[in-house]
Amino acid sequence: MVPRKSKILSISLKERKKNTYIVTTTSGDRFELSEDVIIASSLHKNKEIAETELNKILFSENYFRVKEAALVLLNYRMRSKKELRLRLIKKGYRKDIIDHAINELEEKSWIDDEKFGLAFSRDQISRNKIGPIALKYKLREFLDSIDLINQISTKIYSEIEIDNIILQVLQKYTPDNINSDEKLKRKLINKLKRKGHYWQDIDGALTKYLDL
Repeated sequence: MVPRKSKILSISLKERKKNTYIVTTTSGDRFELSEDVIIASSLHKNKEIAETELNKILFSENYFRVKEAALVLLNYRMRSKKELRLRLIKKGYRKDIIDHAINELEEKSWIDDEKFGLAFSRDQISRNKIGPIALKYKLREFLDSIDLINQISTKIYSEIEIDNIILQVLQKYTPDNINSDEKLKRKLINKLKRKGHYWQDIDGALTKYLDL
């Protein structure tokens, strides 16, 4: 079958949208293209375009828009592949194009799940004094790989001693206050459990603190 061809009737700048043009063709097609895609595809008025070529141009445009949206999101802060993918899906972009763009960004090291996970973990521990149980739970929101989550957790808690994290919570009270108030002691233990610390770590750090 001979591919259907059409001719470009006009390429006009879209109002209030920088570097975006409206392209119309003799077959009745009307679509928006970025300046970069127009230049890369050598489009101009009266140029003939086969349907297969047009489909490739539209794919390039969608890919350009997805990558542009991804870079805007990454400009605000680091993000994981999972988080970025979900944000782009919510914006209505095609999943296959999203995956293609994310693969390119990962190859260029603009996305790095391990670096993201380590930075996220340090921030959560610093601000919320969480333990390994809570950290792994929080990381599952952003990472799909259980092996990577375990690897990040192991690395983080080898850098930051769990005893020191727990002590920062306990040090709001003196050892005498805690020793003389069983209700306060139980409250602190439950608080540390809610923060995702293992009992053996809580018990060890508490014993050490109360023996000061």
